[in-house]
Amino acid sequence: MRILRSLLGAVLVLISTATVALVSADRLAHLAPAPVVRAAQAEPSATGSLPAPAKAAPAPKAPLPSIPNGFDTERLHALMRGDPILPGR
Repeated sequence: MRILRSLLGAVLVLISTATVALVSADRLAHLAPAPVVRAAQAEPSATGSLPAPAKAAPAPKAPLPSIPNGFDTERLHALMRGDPILPGR
């Protein structure tokens, strides 16, 4: 009986080692090819073949509301400090 336990342990170790070796060999055989590196092409406006586009003036921005999206940061800070809730304005 003692020899059977030793044989069973040896067989399990052999099967585990063979599985790891075969999976590793399969992964190495199917590696992705190295990506092909292309030479970077210069921007046409940098080479002078095309004129650089004229930049348009930025549009004026609308003024932001005093409390964006209705979120009151002063009240949040007061709550985080432990102050009592401030009355609504």
